[in-house]
Amino acid sequence: MNSTADIFHAYLKKRRLRTTPERFVILDEIIRLRRHFDADGLLLSIKTRNKKISRATIYRTLELLIDCGLVKKTNINTPAVHSFYESMDGLGRHDHFICQVCGKIIEFYDEQLKKIEQNLQETYGMKVEYYSYYLYGRCASCLNKHKRGK
Repeated sequence: MNSTADIFHAYLKKRRLRTTPERFVILDEIIRLRRHFDADGLLLSIKTRNKKISRATIYRTLELLIDCGLVKKTNINTPAVHSFYESMDGLGRHDHFICQVCGKIIEFYDEQLKKIEQNLQETYGMKVEYYSYYLYGRCASCLNKHKRGK
């Protein structure tokens, strides 16, 4: 089985792109985070580990990681509309609840969604190859703050 670094290395080699240490520092940090992140948060996390990488290198490397399937990018609709990323390394099927107040992202899995997909495939004779399910609302913490504020 290929490691994430091996997959990225092969991807870069196939496209005749440089395998720079900075690109692999970024990949290692993404794997270490094990959570959703945005590009600025990734940059800050790398800097706190005393590594020097430019913002442009972060964005260019994220695009490469997305293209080779190691990272997923999602645009979310919160008060501060932005993109978040997550490593696809070792992640099983999951969906997201996104708080529109604080931007918190909660991963969840519900067997019923898988059953709905299977039913649609059987009913319409189709094959679902990709799906995306995001719920937007207010997390428990923001709901409690709102209740206390009344």
